[in-house]
Amino acid sequence: MKDEDKSREQLILELGELRRTLAELEESVSEVKKSEKELRGKLIEYEKLSALGRLTANVAHEIRNPITVIGGIMKRLEKSLPPGTKEKEYLDLISSEAKRLEGILRDVLVFSNKAFFHREKLDITQILVEILDIYEDALRSQSIQVHKLLGTVPMIYIDRGHVKEAINNLISNAIDAMPAGGTLTIAVDEYSVSEKHYVVIKITDTGMGMSEEKIGMIFEPFFSTKVTKKETGLGLPITKKIVEGHGGFIRIESAVGKGSTFSLYFPFRTE
Repeated sequence: MKDEDKSREQLILELGELRRTLAELEESVSEVKKSEKELRGKLIEYEKLSALGRLTANVAHEIRNPITVIGGIMKRLEKSLPPGTKEKEYLDLISSEAKRLEGILRDVLVFSNKAFFHREKLDITQILVEILDIYEDALRSQSIQVHKLLGTVPMIYIDRGHVKEAINNLISNAIDAMPAGGTLTIAVDEYSVSEKHYVVIKITDTGMGMSEEKIGMIFEPFFSTKVTKKETGLGLPITKKIVEGHGGFIRIESAVGKGSTFSLYFPFRTE
């Protein structure tokens, strides 16, 4: 009888263990299905963006030709119109808008084409110092103080021109976000994420900040938070493309009325 009781208890234990195993298996299957759904959604989104990129590039190339013709005609007219006339003012306005359109087309082509990176081992801290020197007058005129937290970090393999463009976009946005003045903080440090090593550039402003809804949209092409609408809305998408093209990623922290922090993660190999 005792043997039967032991067998019954053992069976109950085994059944309990089997139930737990089945529950864990169901949970694993559910996670796999969820991951599969997310991956399928990302793939569809990628295909949409690829198709949009091809279409945008084709349209941009078609628009570039008429703009080139307009530019040539304007140069001829400039020679024949005397300064101070209404016609000359109109021509200057047309010229200004044509140049802005050329800038939009350039950004569209950069965003839609596959980027080619010429990487070399560089000191990102030195690049940041060079960029801040360019903005020195603009920062002073807008009463923006600059805090530099530029520690010693490893050199990384990056494309100088593309990375400077990405950082320029963020600093320009930070300045625009503080029309009444404020503080711009530029920091560089090392971080490890999932056992991968990164050099991280943090650009923080004390400006208007953004809501969670806007944070979710700022990397969409042609979306802009700027009131003037003078920008193409491609600066941040291009910045994201550049950072991800280097194998990195961007993180954003922002609160309305308190400012924003953009963190650019660039991978590097430890010795």
